[in-house]
Amino acid sequence: MEEWRLLDIEYSDPYMNLAVEEAIPRMVGKGAVPATVRFWRNPNAVVIGRFQCVESEVNVKVCKTYGIRIVRRFTGGGAVYHDRGNLNYAISVRNNHPLIPNNILEIYNILSMGVIEGLRLLQLNAEFAPVNNIQIDDKKISGMAASLNWGVIFLHGSLLVDTNLNVLSEVLDIPEGQIALTVRGVRSTKKRVTKIRDEMGRDISMSEVKEALIKGFEDSYGIDLVVEKLTKEEEELALKLYEEKYIKDEWNFER
Repeated sequence: MEEWRLLDIEYSDPYMNLAVEEAIPRMVGKGAVPATVRFWRNPNAVVIGRFQCVESEVNVKVCKTYGIRIVRRFTGGGAVYHDRGNLNYAISVRNNHPLIPNNILEIYNILSMGVIEGLRLLQLNAEFAPVNNIQIDDKKISGMAASLNWGVIFLHGSLLVDTNLNVLSEVLDIPEGQIALTVRGVRSTKKRVTKIRDEMGRDISMSEVKEALIKGFEDSYGIDLVVEKLTKEEEELALKLYEEKYIKDEWNFER
């Protein structure tokens, strides 16, 4: 059985979390580390897509009121709100891996299977919703974004577990219960959202969600996830990306 890394690594600094997101696929592409799944959470933050304009997608005034930081990721797609109630997942795998299809839309479908199976193990009727969403009964519970750089297919998403949807609707400046979906800077459209806690009708721990997702990944892809840590090279690259890119206003705001 093929072994992939499992990194359950998060920082209290959202800029560092995004720097690590980029460092991992770069190292996977070099062949320095195996295919990797990462779980992480951010403190209150808005993460915007690579091609988005902050002023068009984010209520900056509300963010300042709540002390919410704004950070740009290196993948495309729409703006998302992060708090400790949502779980972020990321997959980095070489693009010549037999799991990976040639069609970008099919990549979203294939690489969402682990999350969908994990949600089904929680008795939730989750399904893939093209182009890049996971939904339950026509309500979005996770959005995804992807990158095809460095010889790697990288996909990450944000899973709503017990996110504060009221704050989400304020900072993204959209009606409560809806969420913004954006493709390459095109103004967001709206979609109803839900979260795991509401769908299950009970409190659920992040550990329970992670355990379900781990089994979902392993069952879907026929792999064994092995808990590891970042390598020294990954840590050094993440720090470099953090200092030279992710904390810079030129990166986060000037689009």
